[in-house]
Amino acid sequence: MRRLSLVAVTAALVALSGCSLGEDDNNSGPPQLNAPSEQEEPAQKLDFSAGATRNTVRVGGADSAETAAGVAAALFPSTGDADRPSAVALVDKDDWSSAIAASVLVGAPIGAPILLADGDELPDATKDVLEKLEPKGSELAKNAQVIRVGADVARPSGLRTAVIEGGDQYELAASIDRFVSAARGKPSGDVVVYSGDRAAFAMPAAAWGARSGDAVLPVARNSVPAPIKAALKEHENANIFVLGPESVISRKAFDALGKLGRSVRRIEGATPVENAIAFARYQKGDFGWGVVVPGYNFTVASTDRPLDAGAGAALGTKGVFAPLLVTDNPATLPKPLEDYLLSVQPGYEGDPSDAVYNHVWILGDEKAVSVPQQSRIDEITELVPVQASGP
Repeated sequence: MRRLSLVAVTAALVALSGCSLGEDDNNSGPPQLNAPSEQEEPAQKLDFSAGATRNTVRVGGADSAETAAGVAAALFPSTGDADRPSAVALVDKDDWSSAIAASVLVGAPIGAPILLADGDELPDATKDVLEKLEPKGSELAKNAQVIRVGADVARPSGLRTAVIEGGDQYELAASIDRFVSAARGKPSGDVVVYSGDRAAFAMPAAAWGARSGDAVLPVARNSVPAPIKAALKEHENANIFVLGPESVISRKAFDALGKLGRSVRRIEGATPVENAIAFARYQKGDFGWGVVVPGYNFTVASTDRPLDAGAGAALGTKGVFAPLLVTDNPATLPKPLEDYLLSVQPGYEGDPSDAVYNHVWILGDEKAVSVPQQSRIDEITELVPVQASGP
C-alpha cells in the first residue's frame, strides 16, 4: 500500500502558506480568498494558508489564471535554481481543450507548469508569478523559457519563447503531441482520448497527462478529426483509453478509434462527477491511478471552471500525484464524490503514526467550491480510529 507521510502533508501546507509571491507592507487588510487576476498585484493579496484545514488546502483563485499562478508558486517556490521550472506553458484562458492537451508538457521530460494568458495580454497574476519563477530554459525546447500553446497567445517580453501552433483545438492538440514525442524521443504507448465538446467530462485527463506524459487528445462526439487520426497513427498501435460515456463520445467514434490503435477501452461514468471517480479508480497494467485504498492525494475542481483542470495539472506530478475529482455543485458535496472519499478514508488500529493518510487540494474560491463543501471533504478525509476485527 502506498504511504503518504505526515511530513509530505505538512510540506504541502507550508509551501502554500509561504507562497505569498511577494510582500505588500501596505496591505493591512484581511487575506483575500478570491482576489481577481485583474487586480493590481493579486498574487500578493492571496493568502493561500487561509484556505487550509487539517486535511485540505485551497488554492483560492477567483479565476483560473489566479489558480494556475497559485499552483505554480506552490510547486515551484523558486528559492534557488533547483526549484525553478525549466519552462512554463502558456495557454489562452478561453481554450480549456488545449489546456488539457498541454498537460503533457507539465510532466517529464519537460516539466512546464501551465499558466494562462488573456489573448495577447498577460493577467496580472500570470505576470507576477512568471517574474518570480524565472524559468531556466528547457534544453528540450531549444532553451525556451516559455512554451506558447497557440500562435495568438501572449509573448512575454524579455523571455525566450517557443510556439506550438494549430488552426483549431484538434490541430493544436496534435502539434502538442508531436512536440512532446520529439522531446521524449518517441510517442507514448498509451493515449487518453477526451471529449473536445464536453469540458466537464474531459477535465480528469489533465492530471493524468501531467502524471504519466501519455498523450491526451480530443475527439468530436461522433468522429475522430483528421489531425487526431494522424497523431494516433504516429503512436503505432497504442493502447487507447476513451474517457467518457457514449453520450459524450459515441460508439461510432469509439469504433473509429479501434482502427487506430492496438486496443481501445472506455472509462466512463454517467455524470462528470462519476466519470472522474471512474478514472481515479481505473487501472489496466501500468495505466491508471488505481486509487481504491487510502494513502493518496486528490484534487477537487468545479465543472463550472474547466480551465482549472489545466491550471492544476501540475498537482498530478511533482511529488503530489493527485487524480482530479470534480464537483458539479458549488454549495454541496455531490453524493457520489462523498461516497468515494468515504470508501478510501484512512483509518488506524493502535498507533496512528503507522497509518497512511489522504490529503485534498481544492481549486478555486468559495464560489467554485463552497467552504461548507470543503469542511465536509476535510471531515471525511480525516484519519480515524477503526475497531479491530474479531477473531
